[in-house]
Amino acid sequence: MLSKLRIVTWNCNMGLHQKLDRLLPLRPDVGRHPGVCQSGSGCSQGLASACADRDWIGFNPHKGLGVFTFGDLRIRTDASYSDAFSLYLPVQVYGRYRLNLLGVWVADRRKIPPGSSNDPVAALQYYRRFLTAAPSVVAGDFNMLPQQMSRRAKGSPGHSVVELLAQSGLMNADNVEIEGGAAGGLNRTHYHQRKPSQGFVVDYIFVPAGGAFRLSAFEVPDPREWLRRSDHVPLMVEFDSTRLDQLRRADGPRWHSL
Repeated sequence: MLSKLRIVTWNCNMGLHQKLDRLLPLRPDVGRHPGVCQSGSGCSQGLASACADRDWIGFNPHKGLGVFTFGDLRIRTDASYSDAFSLYLPVQVYGRYRLNLLGVWVADRRKIPPGSSNDPVAALQYYRRFLTAAPSVVAGDFNMLPQQMSRRAKGSPGHSVVELLAQSGLMNADNVEIEGGAAGGLNRTHYHQRKPSQGFVVDYIFVPAGGAFRLSAFEVPDPREWLRRSDHVPLMVEFDSTRLDQLRRADGPRWHSL
């Protein structure tokens, strides 16, 4: 019997506690969501009762980056977390499975606190050890088109976002050839002014290119079903493999990236 793990990322545009009727039918095991309120605030109470565990970072209590687990999965912030990179949240997921998850929200640079960076290239270089310490997933709203994700900065000898992720053994789930079908490619995830005719690709999930995590599904739903709730639509990946059983850890994480 195959084991399954489902991860959902969705920029909910605030008020996730009022949109659970849309999120929960996706049956996430792990959810990563920008635009959610801080744990402990009044609007987070609905989330607390719906999820098993959660973590949150941000500089606006009503609009930060949250990671949630459901069922018997738990999370904790990795020791490598640095507030030098705004809205990048590294967490260890443990329980039935063990994996590292880096939640990403490349927010408007004008809103980032002084002394902090939202640069994904710098953040991915910093978190590379975290991403190679265990099977890892990077998911979120990069606010970058595919050509920007693959482009090196002008005058820089460094790497593009896609190159850095590849060096950590990760690839865009939208480009993975899934058994029984071809790679999807360029599923639009953000709709300017919530207009179906103005769709762009700015949200991504990067998954292991090999190993025990075999991607069995990648889905981006019909935007018409979601644009009343946000200008973004969710992305969902599902892994299944008998080898996932090798990653089971019932007693919590025992690894550190530092």
